[in-house]
Amino acid sequence: MIHYASNIFRGVLEHRRYAADVAESDRTLESDLEGLALWRARMADKPRDAQMAGWLDSDRKVLLGEALGHYKLTMSDVIAHAFIEAPVRSTDRARLRGGPWRYKKYDLLVFLITQEGVRQLTVTLDFLKGTFHDWRRLNYRFDAVASVGVSESGNDERTFQLTLVNGHEISVEVSSGTEDLQEGESPGTVSKVSLDAAGIPHTLHVLEGIAAEGKKWVEQQEVRTGKLAAALSDPE
Repeated sequence: MIHYASNIFRGVLEHRRYAADVAESDRTLESDLEGLALWRARMADKPRDAQMAGWLDSDRKVLLGEALGHYKLTMSDVIAHAFIEAPVRSTDRARLRGGPWRYKKYDLLVFLITQEGVRQLTVTLDFLKGTFHDWRRLNYRFDAVASVGVSESGNDERTFQLTLVNGHEISVEVSSGTEDLQEGESPGTVSKVSLDAAGIPHTLHVLEGIAAEGKKWVEQQEVRTGKLAAALSDPE
């Protein structure tokens, strides 16, 4: 009889323990759902990466227009142009999985290649406000470009470097390293997409050509552009 009563008592305790566990689980789930709802509300007006990329593209177009206006050029005067987007040091940043780093402030560089040489305009972009500050201008001839490239440090930091024959160096940190990999990403992924987003591949192609061939590269580029225009206008 005592053994039977003991079993009943244990059964009652087990039932109460189970009920308490279920209640605690329900409270945790309810709290988690409330937290999720609050987070979704906070993120509802957050832009996606494609939208931010579109805003940056618009900023580049505005800067290109400003550069053309300052140098009194039209697009027909420009043989080639290129951009670099570099983060302002210590500015806040964030990224989505698979995407490049996005920053609150950028240094934007635009290079205009004309018959007379390179026209370079650099500004600081307040990305949140969409405003330009700290305008810097530089002009140099094709034969003044000694070297151009991207250096890489041990922590995967990438720096764009353009050196003129007079020793003047233009150095811009285009990737701050510290990849912060997310699920499904492999080492080097963040650096690559960030460099692509910064415009480095195209800019290197243009400026390396100028550093290697000078005026000859410009003449060949004009020929290539003319052939492309003719092909596009050919109805056949």
